[in-house]
Amino acid sequence: MRFRARRGAADRAPAPHQKTEVSKDALEFIERASVAQADAGVPSFHVTQRMQKVADALGVPGTRVYTMPAGVLVHHADGTTAFFDADNSTAGTGSLRMDQLQTLQSLLDSVAAGRTGAAEGLRRLTAMRDTPPLYGTAATLAGHALFGLGFGMLLKATWWGLVLAAALALIVGGLDNLVSRSRAGAALFPAVAAFAVTAVAAVAAPRIGMNPALAMIAPLVSLLPAAAMTYAVIDLSAGQAISGAARLAVSVQRMVLLAFGAYAASRLIPNASTYGGTALTWAPWLGVTVFCAGCLLTQSAPLRSLPALMLVAYSTFTVQFFATDLGGPILGGFAAGVATVIAAAAFDRLPDALPSYAAFVPVLWIVVPGALGLQGAVELGEPGDHLNAVTEIGIAGMVIVALAVGILFATLTTDIIRTLLHRPPILTTDPHGDAGQPPQEH
Repeated sequence: MRFRARRGAADRAPAPHQKTEVSKDALEFIERASVAQADAGVPSFHVTQRMQKVADALGVPGTRVYTMPAGVLVHHADGTTAFFDADNSTAGTGSLRMDQLQTLQSLLDSVAAGRTGAAEGLRRLTAMRDTPPLYGTAATLAGHALFGLGFGMLLKATWWGLVLAAALALIVGGLDNLVSRSRAGAALFPAVAAFAVTAVAAVAAPRIGMNPALAMIAPLVSLLPAAAMTYAVIDLSAGQAISGAARLAVSVQRMVLLAFGAYAASRLIPNASTYGGTALTWAPWLGVTVFCAGCLLTQSAPLRSLPALMLVAYSTFTVQFFATDLGGPILGGFAAGVATVIAAAAFDRLPDALPSYAAFVPVLWIVVPGALGLQGAVELGEPGDHLNAVTEIGIAGMVIVALAVGILFATLTTDIIRTLLHRPPILTTDPHGDAGQPPQEH
């Protein structure tokens, strides 16, 4: 990774009470750990909070960390400021695998708790970067197939629709892994993939009794910027305007490319108007498990983490299901955001559980309705009234906002509760001047 430092006051002497030699490893750890979180796509709001706790534990409480569109800005207590490049902080999808993110969050928890020092933390950061993926190519491709199969079940597809979803998802995932090595290929791939998948769905889906507008969603769901869009709204809501706007711009660009490819294909190959298949109404509840298994394989997370991840996913999915039935999709999105934070925090103490940040990502794919926006783009290409298509796109955007607000609300509320619970007792002084003792009865 490239580091580029810019010092705002390099010639300024450190404060007299600072021990420069002692804090050198601590400052380097803070800088490298901040960049790693930016590479993982963690929201700026969370990076700032987490690194404040780490800096306090390492004895440099005056250090502040801010995530910027192209990297991380670290302001030290002596007045110096350093900027460091990050691999993927703008996109927000994260260039770290889930197993690396799990290791990173465990390390930061250990450092913040005082169990690990800066020197040992630097060694573990380097080892984390060099760790190879847990699974080979065959297992990763199988994960993409499960990914599409699980999301197809969430959409209540037909039996043959599930087969089509798994096959197309395997192809899209495999090609995405190949083209991601090229910047130009990665930029154009969403539009090309959306065009090809929509065209295949338009031809094949009516023959298996499924709506083509639904059949093309599952294979493309891995390309949806679910986490990035949600994190963008979180950053904007938390006052992190620069990083939030950058993430949102990249997310919108990805959605526009997907929508353009789908719209172009739907105009060239009109969809059939009738479908005779039977939807699997029971499938969504099983689909959550299949989808989570696919996420672990594609994101290189240990399979022993599946039970804890399923608890988070099912908790969020259940809350969203009943909240949507009660008050509509926007209320369902807000409730899902609150449930995601609470469930991730509650279950990350289980053996082999993913940290809350890592558990967020698969769940966001389930609850974020980016698929609705994609379906709306396809329906815009069909003849007839486009009011429903525009409505679906608008609802998708509002639910994303509601989900992000729910996550932010739950995060702030839980932080306030933890602060109140850990606040030291208020000292009292009795008339005889015995400070710290409760008043005595006479």
